[in-house]
Amino acid sequence: MEVLFVTQSDRWNGETEFAAAVLAAEAAMGWKLTVAAPPMCRLAAAAAARRARVLHLPGRNNLFSPPAFFVNRRWLTRLTGASRFDLVHPVRAGAHALAAASLRNRPPIIHLRGGARPPRGSLANRLLYRKYTEGVIVSSSRINDWLVDRLRLAPERVRRILPPVDTSRFRPGPAEPELRREMGIPPDAPVILKVARLAPVKGHPVLIEAMARVNAAFPDAFLVLVGGYSWDDRPEEITRRARELGIGARVVRAGRRLDVERFIRLADVCVSSSLGSEENSRAVSEYLAGGKPVVATRVGVIPELVDNERSGLLVEPGRSEALSEALIRLLNNRELARRFGENGRREAENLLSFESFRERLEDFLGRLTAVSENKRAARKEPPA
Repeated sequence: MEVLFVTQSDRWNGETEFAAAVLAAEAAMGWKLTVAAPPMCRLAAAAAARRARVLHLPGRNNLFSPPAFFVNRRWLTRLTGASRFDLVHPVRAGAHALAAASLRNRPPIIHLRGGARPPRGSLANRLLYRKYTEGVIVSSSRINDWLVDRLRLAPERVRRILPPVDTSRFRPGPAEPELRREMGIPPDAPVILKVARLAPVKGHPVLIEAMARVNAAFPDAFLVLVGGYSWDDRPEEITRRARELGIGARVVRAGRRLDVERFIRLADVCVSSSLGSEENSRAVSEYLAGGKPVVATRVGVIPELVDNERSGLLVEPGRSEALSEALIRLLNNRELARRFGENGRREAENLLSFESFRERLEDFLGRLTAVSENKRAARKEPPA
């Protein structure tokens, strides 16, 4: 099987991460992969690590301008005319339109959608999805519903496959005393962990308000924030608000870390306070795989990952009081927290493993390509 990935974006976000998981699964199947992308594209870098062929789109000044679109369309038309791809995966909306406008020999387009922006319900978009797209692989039921309800796409042409997590890297294990010392946390102090970039949609201010109530019940509890910064001056704003609430000494900003699994092992409870987005929610998947109880908001794919009252507690977004009550409940009941963690680990092994992702992907792609081949054969048959 020979597959072409097309992207016009050089950003790394949830949608790109979902595409990278598909790429890794198809590489594991032994398929021959090509990625057409801008220079310095992080998806292309992930592809190169899998020994996929990487080709650079020629329209580089502004990939989303009309001149760049037509340059890339002409180039992609030549590429697909010279190569026999069995299927094409566009990543993001711009690449979807580019692929539909460029393909020769009409290999089936299987679009990848893992982003939080709903599709436009325009006539052009309905035509793009319903006529030129064989199927769509999505990361959450909400995206699935958008496509079926807004674009009237046939349900059998859409498949939700939960993004995988590395269950061998993220697994239950003892906390490391060295990490506690590095973070300045006493040996027996409860730890609440949030892993997320510092951005408005991630709800850090709501969590800081909730943490003030938690510290009233558990004065020795610490909140550890792991993640890089994607806005100006907000790290200082978070610190300032924590000091105003009298919990400045209990909030630890660890910054961006590559050893997230060590922090998950350190935590007693893991939290996601996001206000929206989260159509992939890698952090919540990693919490579950790490065997930790989760408190999270009902946004994006999170209600599909966290089984409320079984592997964690779900609250409405933006409600700091509900967030604090859930955190306090788990800190008060260690047996409940332990049971939630064990259930979450089992769910991660069953639903979120790479093997499970690959099996579901292979099943859906096999069915869609068979349908596409039957359509091609029917078009070639001479009339009776």
